[in-house]
Amino acid sequence: MRVFYSHPMKLYGSAAEKREIALIEERFVGYEIVDPSTLQLGEKPRRSTEYYLELVDSCDCLVFSRLYGNVTEGVKPEVDHALSKGKPVYELRDGNFIPVTEPVINLPMRERIILRAKGALRMGKKEALAT
Repeated sequence: MRVFYSHPMKLYGSAAEKREIALIEERFVGYEIVDPSTLQLGEKPRRSTEYYLELVDSCDCLVFSRLYGNVTEGVKPEVDHALSKGKPVYELRDGNFIPVTEPVINLPMRERIILRAKGALRMGKKEALAT
């Protein structure tokens, strides 16, 4: 059995990511965790969305997390794809696994840019301009 861990790239390598993986391991005992952050291989170019959707297809369920309450650009297609395939989907929020049965909504680009500029997404100006 496999669980796909869909999470924002901003969490890759962070303490928050480690905590979430530990929670997934506790909840899905014996499952292989498919973690996209471990698939970002050095010098290879970023993989396409289709690559990750194929990985979602190879899993039995999907667990996702948000960044400051928002679904990010990479997470949304993975979640929606898993739902379209009838796979169980769970949002990991405050240590709880919340079943999700409807497509998720992310902030439109314009609103994200405004929030980033205001610092509401806890990004500096340099980071905001880079994304």
